[in-house]
Amino acid sequence: MLMTLELLNWVKDGKYRILILKVLSKRSLLSSELASELNIHRSSTSRILKVMEQKGLVMSVTGSSRTVTYVITNLGKNILEGLKNDS
Repeated sequence: MLMTLELLNWVKDGKYRILILKVLSKRSLLSSELASELNIHRSSTSRILKVMEQKGLVMSVTGSSRTVTYVITNLGKNILEGLKNDS
């Protein structure tokens, strides 16, 4: 999958998008854990994650107890690399 300049710019334009990718590149987390770690409201985190998942940057994995954990995808990792090379 090719990384588009449009997607790279979309990630850069959001206040928390890069931070979410950086955190998820280290470990998978629940939406509520991400909200706590980034000190943002849970509903904001869920909204951002939903769009990021639609764009293929993160993926949700449903656990046995109906919990949803988020992980970074290969595309998300590529975008992070692209951001490093862009700066």
